[in-house]
Amino acid sequence: MKKTALAISMALASTSVLAAMSAEEIAQYDIPFYDHTLDIEDRLNDISQRLTDEEKGHMITLWNKGVPRYGLKSFPPGEALHGLVTPREIPHTVFPQSIGLAATWDPAAMKRMGDAVSDEARAQYHNGPLDNRGQKGPLTFWSPVINIARDPRWGRTQEAYGEDPLVNGTFATAYVQGLQGDHPKYLKTAAGAKHFVANNEEHNRFNGNADISEKQLREYYFPAYKQVVQEGDAKIIMTAYNRLNGEPAVTNKWLVKDVLRGEWGFDGFVLGDYGSILMTTKGWGERGFQGHEIYENYVEATAAVLNAETLDFDNTRVFRREALTAIEQGKTTSAQLDRAFRNTMRVGLQLGMFDPEELSPWKDLPFETLTTFKDLALELAEKSMVLLQNEPVNGTPLLPLDKSALKTVAVIGPNADVLNYGTYSGTATDPVTPLQGIRDYLGDDVEVLYVPWATDEDELTHIAMDNISTLDNQGLGVWRAVYHDDQMARGKPAGRENVAHIDFSWTDDKPHEALTKDRYSVTYTTTVVPPQSGLYTLGLEHQGGDVVINVNGGPLIRDHGDANKLLRSTQEIELDASQAYEITVVSMRKGNAKDHVLRFGWQLPQEESQFEGGELEVAKQADAVIAVMGLSVDYERESIDRAFEGLPQAQTDMLRSVVNANPNTVVVMQSGSSIESPWLKDNVPAILQSWYPGEQGGNAIANTLFGDNNPGGKLPQTWVRSWDDLPPFNDYDMTKGRSYWYFDKEPLFAFGHGLSYTDFTMDKLKLKSNKVKQDGTIDLSVRVKNTGKVDGDEVVQVYVHDKFDRSDKPQQRLKAFERVSLKKGERKTVDLSIDVADLAYWDEQTKDWALGDRYEIRVGNASDNIKLTDTVRVK
Repeated sequence: MKKTALAISMALASTSVLAAMSAEEIAQYDIPFYDHTLDIEDRLNDISQRLTDEEKGHMITLWNKGVPRYGLKSFPPGEALHGLVTPREIPHTVFPQSIGLAATWDPAAMKRMGDAVSDEARAQYHNGPLDNRGQKGPLTFWSPVINIARDPRWGRTQEAYGEDPLVNGTFATAYVQGLQGDHPKYLKTAAGAKHFVANNEEHNRFNGNADISEKQLREYYFPAYKQVVQEGDAKIIMTAYNRLNGEPAVTNKWLVKDVLRGEWGFDGFVLGDYGSILMTTKGWGERGFQGHEIYENYVEATAAVLNAETLDFDNTRVFRREALTAIEQGKTTSAQLDRAFRNTMRVGLQLGMFDPEELSPWKDLPFETLTTFKDLALELAEKSMVLLQNEPVNGTPLLPLDKSALKTVAVIGPNADVLNYGTYSGTATDPVTPLQGIRDYLGDDVEVLYVPWATDEDELTHIAMDNISTLDNQGLGVWRAVYHDDQMARGKPAGRENVAHIDFSWTDDKPHEALTKDRYSVTYTTTVVPPQSGLYTLGLEHQGGDVVINVNGGPLIRDHGDANKLLRSTQEIELDASQAYEITVVSMRKGNAKDHVLRFGWQLPQEESQFEGGELEVAKQADAVIAVMGLSVDYERESIDRAFEGLPQAQTDMLRSVVNANPNTVVVMQSGSSIESPWLKDNVPAILQSWYPGEQGGNAIANTLFGDNNPGGKLPQTWVRSWDDLPPFNDYDMTKGRSYWYFDKEPLFAFGHGLSYTDFTMDKLKLKSNKVKQDGTIDLSVRVKNTGKVDGDEVVQVYVHDKFDRSDKPQQRLKAFERVSLKKGERKTVDLSIDVADLAYWDEQTKDWALGDRYEIRVGNASDNIKLTDTVRVK
């Protein structure tokens, strides 16, 4: 879960560390812990026996003060999903969103991105400014997200690497390897994979239950985590909010202790998602929050996670408060707290953060390293472009557009002059929108006709907890409510409490049991840090009283309201993502009002609106139309699942008119998930999926549209024709038609699909042997030739089909892939290898892995475009 910039700056967070002391400063603490020549376990033994339980608890929670008597200071955690996020006010390189990175099918490039991000992190840590608490930038990151994108309705699909376990695990592993580096002694940074496991719904993420068989966990949901632990050596794992088969992930001993640590050998530290321990306790529903409502209080919940050995680090405060009480009451032990402390501190030692800074291999990376990876951002954005469709217009494929044949180009659509980064994004320097990229590419040679997409009123949404930095005593974002038995909020308050959000309707009951009069007032106050800079809309739906909204003490909205009518009051305000804002909402109930309704929300900066007709006029004038459509974080993000399939209706309405007026229309889509629109496929000749392409997105789009970049990206997810083709959102049974493994209907666009401006052939599939041993490998080669007229990239995809009976048998599974670049006329032989053990399935009878005797090897360039096959026998 994302922490706001203010909350992070307030927080003395993550593991305890020595904050970049010099050798001379360290010398004053003449204890073995600071002797970098000693074995890590010896250093842990030393510091462990010196600290009290209370001090250890401070070291493994957020908002800790460190241990001054030993010079131990804390450092903040960070986010680095597709570039550094923290601190937000410092610019960093912003790369394409995760789903777009997966569409590159190029894990080597992903590893280079991880290396670039960790370069920026180390440059910031060693040579950047301190925050207002004297802390350096983060070296531990709650990234990447490797929850498998099993359903396009999930609001965080954009943060994942698609629906396939191999693609998911391979990209997460490559990124982790880049982030953590390959130094023989020190971690460059520490990467944290999340959310373990089956965190795939936003609307009920705090209290949902994922009911999944062990077979499907082993075969589908676990492999990416196992790969990132065993191949990537990730040092941090974050558990999910949800339950797994009835047990919250945060207390699930089988999941964490038995599988993650016991079977897979994970040796880093485990933390829960923000506040997840608290959400296992009772009473959350009464305060407007979701929760699991299991344990009576925080002490019991803290004892549960310590005794189950599921968590080592808590990002609230229970390990420094309730853990001590639990030990005193005999509900857990000091040894369990020490275990968690050592697991967390071990990673800090591996980062070298308790050693003299002059020993760091990255100490000389200048602060100016930040924002210097624009070329890599452009490369990744270009590689992520997926050409979904390119039908002929007047006998010739519409793309690439021929600049020399154009006099005018119309650029339209809600995403034309905005650059959607997606969630967990940092701040870029000189980002390039699609409109700017197209204008820069065409220069003065071609006239660009642009029609802005007019803004329209939209739904107000609750401010997500992760954007609220007013914290309760456990560190959760809340609104502080104060109740007065006086309409003008005068005198001594009748009551106080914390609430999750402002969404109330009172008829016979009053907002608080202490209120006794009909004319009363309620004042809600919180502090927020916006997720992005821009023009926000703040507003209320209200009935029964006067309302006031103040921002930083100044009035934004005042409305006398109506006793009997529901009203809506909104006001736009410019908010800066690097600033914190105090918001106060006051509702003063009228004495004659029967109903008292109060709902507060905001609308994020956006360009979305209704189609107003100007686009049609420029479409008629232009030689070609580039319509930049799609979604944004208004429709899909953390806390918000998608509410509708396909494009917003206003966009489709506009496209119907434009395509009829000018058939030379290209649709460029930005989204973090699939766009389920058969109409689009049937009526628009050329469709380019650009995802959320990062700071160089506009240049990448222009280069692709006009042919300087030949698109070679492939879909990392199946695009269904309709959500009606999917099982219920909360059904985690993959065999009911999820992913290309089990989807049995015609897709809109298949997993692995992606076209090119050139043509490729595949032939000469050769297996080293058609008989392999159970502990052997399947070695194969295939020849790929570029038979077209331009250079381009193709992705060789190798699928396996089980040619024997077994339960829950998939149609096929991706087991190897490679992106290959070929000049026109060039041919290459691509060699690939598959471990036979990776073909195994989980036998529910023996509770172990088993192999069949025959497998079909399928080679193609998409899951629905298999070109070559052969069969192997396992002896």
